Formats: sequence, structure tokens, C-alpha cells
Amino acid sequence: MKIKIAAAAPELLPGQPGQNMANVLAAIDRARNDGASILVLPAGLPEDMNRGAIERQAGKMKVYPIMEPSLPREELAHPHPELKILCCSSDTPATVSSHLENINLAGLASHENMAVVALACPMGGDGGTLYTGQCVLAQNGAILQSDDGYVFARVNIPSREKAAPEEGLVTDQPQTPWTPLPEQLPRVVKLQGEGLARRMKSLGATQLTVHIDRTAPSLLALTACVTAVDKLKLSRKNIHVTADGNRAHQIAAAFGVTLGGQGGLELDNTDLTARVLEGVTPAHYAVNATVPRSVARLAMRWYANTCGDLNLSQPIRSIARDDDAEPWELYDFLLHFSLVYDLPKWTQARLLEDTFESAYDIERIQKVLDRFFDVYRRPAPCDGPVVFSTDIVREAKG
Repeated sequence: MKIKIAAAAPELLPGQPGQNMANVLAAIDRARNDGASILVLPAGLPEDMNRGAIERQAGKMKVYPIMEPSLPREELAHPHPELKILCCSSDTPATVSSHLENINLAGLASHENMAVVALACPMGGDGGTLYTGQCVLAQNGAILQSDDGYVFARVNIPSREKAAPEEGLVTDQPQTPWTPLPEQLPRVVKLQGEGLARRMKSLGATQLTVHIDRTAPSLLALTACVTAVDKLKLSRKNIHVTADGNRAHQIAAAFGVTLGGQGGLELDNTDLTARVLEGVTPAHYAVNATVPRSVARLAMRWYANTCGDLNLSQPIRSIARDDDAEPWELYDFLLHFSLVYDLPKWTQARLLEDTFESAYDIERIQKVLDRFFDVYRRPAPCDGPVVFSTDIVREAKG
């Protein structure tokens, strides 16, 4: 039997019940126009939603979780055996680090349970926090659709015979755990820029001040500023930049920002790795607060390769290359397993050696290991968008 199924994440903002209701109804209309029999929405919709109006708008279309019960995300991999369509209305926002995790979970669950999986995560946020609303559709181990805001596909209700995974199943995690796949790098800049745009809007700010130097994180902070003012349809001259070095000046000029001066919202470009290794606590809104240094480098290389402007790409590549002086991927490997899994030093030493022994000599690995654990303290909370999650997700014993 073939049916059409959709997953949607309408934008929901605190204190805007009328607009939120309109966004939910618009998502229902879109799914109905596509001919969907099932629509999956995120969990945790505001209590002031008019459920009756939603049901009338949906008609015969089933809407999870408003009209039908849905699975919580943690039960997706082990649902009731009779279910053939696993509708998961998540209340967990998707970050860059969980984006691949959600895709893997949906693909594997659809294969293991011989089912269609529809997953919807929240969209919205408050101030400078942004949830992109990741939605995923999977069937028999294949990812049919994965996008922010809305996905739609025609699916076959599977038989209960075990099926082999189809081509397209994503199961391999990157060797370095923070590292997004290349197609996910634009999400880093997108989350930072849109989170900053929200913060500017909530404060009524139209001007930004940021410092850039010869490091990838400072350039990443500047690209977030450019993304934010472009989204708000403001002039890039509203970005006031102080720059160290000729290449930094060249980049600022190519972006069309204002060199020098100060105004509006002041930004801190401190990244997650510096917060741990150097004990830095950002004094201002920090767009890089949850971005590891190794990811900042990769994101700026991606930007240099895709921006289409030689005046930007050449100096950005040069700065990203110079930023390779320290083995940031080693530090960020330890950072991941410390922040997310809380593993002890001796366990991480074995993991680090097994992963990087072909790329680094043992003396370099030991030096990084000792330096990291000499200074490691869980960083204090600070003001900035959540791009990568740093919450401990499970107990892990060495």
C-alpha cells in the first residue's frame, strides 16, 4: 500500500500565540495540498493552541501528536512491534552535532523495524537561540528526505519481512566526532547567523561590532555577522570591524563592512576550544561559544571554496592554513569525549592513540593529552547560539 507522509516544523516563538497558530495551520495546509495522509509535528506545542481548529483544518489527515499519539525520540529505535509507521514528534532541538545522529537513528530504526520513520524536531527559539526544525523521512534503511522545516514523500507501507538496507543509508560517524560531513558545514554558519539575527531583533539592535585576526574562529564570527545583517536586510556597513593583519583587513574590505568604529551589539569571537584550553569566559554575545576550533577551520575552508570571490577565498584559505599550527583535531577529540561522554583520561588516551597513531607520533599525542587534562574544566555557561550540543548524553565507564 502506498501513502503520502509529511513531517513539518512550524516556527514557534514565545509570546506569539496568534502567529504560532497561523504557522501550524499553514504547515497543515501545505501537507494537505501535497496529498499527505499523515503529518508529523514536533512535540511540545504550546498549550494555548486551538486543537479543535487544527483538527478541522486537518480533515481526514492524521496529525501527530495532536490527533494521534507519537513516539518520543528515545523510543524510536525500540518501538511497539506492530507499528509500521514510526511517527516521532521530538521535543529535542536539532543542533549540528545531532543532525547526523537523527539521520542515522531514522535510517537504522526504519531498517531494524522494517518501518517508515517520520521525525520532526522543534523550530523556533528565544533571543539568540535558534532551533532549525530538522525533519527526516526514512524507509527500509534509506533516507528519503532530510531538511529543515518540511519534508514530504510517497512511501510504501513495508512488509514485515526483513529487508536489506538500501543504498543511501547513512551509518558511518566521522572519525573525528565533532566534524560535520561536508554537506553539513553550511549549517554551522546558518545557525550562527540566524541565531545572531534573532538576538539583534529581540534587542532592537541594527549595528554590530566584532574583532577579527589571523584565526579561523574570528573569521567565522564575521561570516555570522554578514549572514545576520543580510537576513535582516540591513547594510553590511552596519558591521564595525577591528582587524589585525593585512589579510584580515582584506577580508573585511571584501565583505563590505565598516573598518573601525563601534556600535550596537558587541560580539565575542571566542570558540569552544579556547573556552576550555585557555579558560576564557566570553564577556559579550559569543557566536562561536559552542563551535570547536577544528570545526571553525573546516567551516571557513568550505566558505572559501564556495563564496565565489577571490578577494575573500584567497586570504581566508591562507588564514585557515596558518591556523593548522596546533593539532586542534586532537584537542577537540578529547573535548568531545570529556564534555559529551565524561570519559576518564586513561580511556581517552587509548581512544586518541588508536584513532590518530597513523597521523601523529606518540610524543605529540602524549603532549596534547597531558596539556588538555592539565587545564580541562567544564566551561561555564555563556551567552551564544547552541550550534553543537555539549550536554552529557550518557554515562560511560572507562
